[in-house]
Amino acid sequence: MNQVLVKVLYGYAGGVLLIGAVNAQAEAVVTDNVVSMVAQSQTFVPVTFGQVFKDGDIPRGATVTATLNDQPITLQVDSKAANPDGSLRHAVLTTMVPALPGHAKLHLTLSAGPTPTAPGPGKPVSLSQLLATNYNAKMAINIGGTNYTADARALLQAANNTSTCKPWDKHCNLWLSGPLVSEWVVNGPVTAADGTINPNLRIYFAVRAYAGGSSGAVPQVRTDVIVENTSAFTPQAQPQYTATLTSGDATYTSPALTQYAYTRWHQVLWWNKAQPKIYLQQDTQYIQASKAVSRYMPLKPDEKFLSSLRQSCAPLDHCDQTQAMGTTGAQAAIGPLPRWTSVYIVDPDVRAYNWMLANTDALGAYSIHYRDEQTGWPISIQKHPYVTIINWASASKLATQNSTKGAAYKADLLPGCTNNAVISKCTTAWYGTGNPYSWDNAHQPSEGYVSYMVTGDYYYMSELAFGASHNEIWSGEAYRGFTKGLIDDAHSQVRGKAWVLREMADGAWLLPDDHPLKAEFRADVENSLADWNTKYSNNPNANPLAIMDSGATYTVVNGQNKPTGEKGMAPWMHNFLTWSAGHAAELGFVGASEFRNWLAKFEIGLMTDWQANPSHGYCWLEASAYTAVVTDATGKNYLPSYSAVYAATFPSLVGLACNSPTMVTAMGVLERKPWQAGEMHGYAYSATGYPANLQIGVAAAADSGLPNAKAAWELFDSRSAKPSRTNAYNNYPNFAVVPRFFSH
Repeated sequence: MNQVLVKVLYGYAGGVLLIGAVNAQAEAVVTDNVVSMVAQSQTFVPVTFGQVFKDGDIPRGATVTATLNDQPITLQVDSKAANPDGSLRHAVLTTMVPALPGHAKLHLTLSAGPTPTAPGPGKPVSLSQLLATNYNAKMAINIGGTNYTADARALLQAANNTSTCKPWDKHCNLWLSGPLVSEWVVNGPVTAADGTINPNLRIYFAVRAYAGGSSGAVPQVRTDVIVENTSAFTPQAQPQYTATLTSGDATYTSPALTQYAYTRWHQVLWWNKAQPKIYLQQDTQYIQASKAVSRYMPLKPDEKFLSSLRQSCAPLDHCDQTQAMGTTGAQAAIGPLPRWTSVYIVDPDVRAYNWMLANTDALGAYSIHYRDEQTGWPISIQKHPYVTIINWASASKLATQNSTKGAAYKADLLPGCTNNAVISKCTTAWYGTGNPYSWDNAHQPSEGYVSYMVTGDYYYMSELAFGASHNEIWSGEAYRGFTKGLIDDAHSQVRGKAWVLREMADGAWLLPDDHPLKAEFRADVENSLADWNTKYSNNPNANPLAIMDSGATYTVVNGQNKPTGEKGMAPWMHNFLTWSAGHAAELGFVGASEFRNWLAKFEIGLMTDWQANPSHGYCWLEASAYTAVVTDATGKNYLPSYSAVYAATFPSLVGLACNSPTMVTAMGVLERKPWQAGEMHGYAYSATGYPANLQIGVAAAADSGLPNAKAAWELFDSRSAKPSRTNAYNNYPNFAVVPRFFSH
């Protein structure tokens, strides 16, 4: 066998580090592309990115090797997460492209290779090497007439002097370490010339230094400057300033900013403007096949649409995120993945990639980032079991009691806002920050998940962790079981349960294995799934409709707006939860398949119940109904079957054969517009209509393997009215999810 051997190095505590050993005949795992973004040729181009792998593609005992246009190339692998069988799940990969012609696209093929029996030459890029240069990055701001600064070099020098830089150190976190690149994340307050420290703003410098060959020089340094007002238990403030960032010749000046409590922003600078002009285009079909994300329809966004996408957003701007997320109706952020991320997943055009990152950056403008100043990491409910946002008013009263319980609440109480020249409407009646951008867990987007997955950046990793932590601490402390992180009772809306489960599962699955909060997030997911399975999947007395008891139903009114006594529910919210449970099952969480299978009976039932009785069973054209009646007139007893739900919800359709000409005519009367055979209720041509919402639930149900599951999908896919024209999925693929077995 013809083998080409390249230098190898491995063995640091946070994960295996190596420079690739290439087998010329190794079977490819995935091929990405290194794309030049300029007409000029480039040499010695550093490329660092995140890569997710399918289970078993890089098995235990193997490593990742690489070729560039079929030629072996050196690769550094910083492993971040592994699967239970020891195979590699996620890593940050770095290579150095020797020559990149203008506008070239070079294939970077990743393969599994044998782990070397002995380490090769080469040492990790060190802090001493970096400090031997004149590198620096600084931030300068003026707050209320006082000048404050933060200095990356001084922070790095202090860490080097004390040898404190290691993975997850509070002051100097070692993020990457190897012969091609090392990255350190240091942090400190902004300080005035007289030594005065601003108590709210803290600056994080993620400093990535690339090796320059055998000379030991460090010619290229990337600094991600992160500005945070995130100290969870420090009294709230809203500093107003303009910031100037510098790194050698590279500079950035922000617009005038008001930084509300629990927000953050960041800006990347390359020392002396030595930024490579490249785009690492990933194979997003492989990402879908890895089950890290759902499978999507084969789609191609319009060129005009791609050309219109914003490529960046100003600091602390909400960008395309909904300013008040609690606003009802369709939002671009709602779905398994938000619009900007799903567009990237179906087509990894660089404009879609930049759009995704811009809107992930925009999440920094929302007050969802709570850092525990004692640990240096997002708040842990294991350490702060009494912390709560939604129940803050009650918690603040309990904190005044002179008792053991009162002391516990006081220790975990978040400081509320106070009215001043910047904000108003603060009150002790509820928790607030005065931030005009408001978050809502029931409408929240996926937070940083795919952005971290494909970039491997510390900033997006921490955004993912902040999002999971916020979902923990937002909930009522007793309802979540204090340290258990239970989702069901803590979130009244079914869509809230769905998106919180997604956020917790994503964080628990993708965050580095040694992240200080990963085990806690995983426990939250496992506790919640066990809770649901006890209540529903394994409970012979659970309701026969496979719907949630908690937060699922509401009062039904008649044409005169009078309560009928019945209770109704929103099928589309249930679709979200079925998908979310299916997503957790695909990520491998114990109990998730069991819960998804119980929920999936609902989607399968609404789609196929009519087959046993075409004129009285639940007709699939109404499976996408906005509401469905699910109890009798007492409001206490669930209806016994989907046929009974159909009769209570659509009495004028009962007795008409499903999808028959007479029923289609009756549908037209009910909907007050012309109808056609095979057309489902609820904006059938819209990419955000109720059939689109139903699609993700039916797709997840179809993958369950339950009786009639595949038939339910095939019937749904046969519908005559689908998203089209300006409302087509190609530019709005949030809900364009299909089963794993789907084929066109």
